[in-house]
Amino acid sequence: MSLAPGFLIAAPPLGDPNFDRSVVLLAAHGPDGAFGWVINGRELMTLGELLVRADVVESAPSVPGSVRVGGPVSPEQVWIVYRPDPRLAEIEGQFQVGEGVTASASRKVLEAIAEGAAPKSLLALVGYAGWAPSQLEQEIARGAWLPSNLEPSLVFDVPAERLWQAAYERVGVTPMAFTSRTVGSA
Repeated sequence: MSLAPGFLIAAPPLGDPNFDRSVVLLAAHGPDGAFGWVINGRELMTLGELLVRADVVESAPSVPGSVRVGGPVSPEQVWIVYRPDPRLAEIEGQFQVGEGVTASASRKVLEAIAEGAAPKSLLALVGYAGWAPSQLEQEIARGAWLPSNLEPSLVFDVPAERLWQAAYERVGVTPMAFTSRTVGSA
């Protein structure tokens, strides 16, 4: 059974600083492994600064948005995750993650953003999270992740600093439900 598209909500404490209190947008999951992005990772720079660093423009345009760490794998790779936008429809290299969520690592998307065709809602991420075959299933069985269904509003409408808690609230549990500690025990 594929968990993608969906979310992986980190259990507290996960024990891996790359994923502490993270919410992963899972884009692919199957016999070959899994792939996605931390969507509430640490902020690195503005979207305008990214456009300069990627040599798309010479000076930072006034475009809203920030760039976050999307995962520990390939930190030099930039991903843009956004709501589908007809202005970008002709650009190759886009794929539908799930209903209401599109992603691309195409430089053409960055160029379109620099030219004023930025989708209304977007996340810029560097790097991604990946799992080898069966690795994610083992981590879920150990209680490291709580899988849940995709909800585009969590991706685009909830501030990053609130996302982990909001994802738990949406599922109807608290993070403490996934700790192995019992109150009062040492």
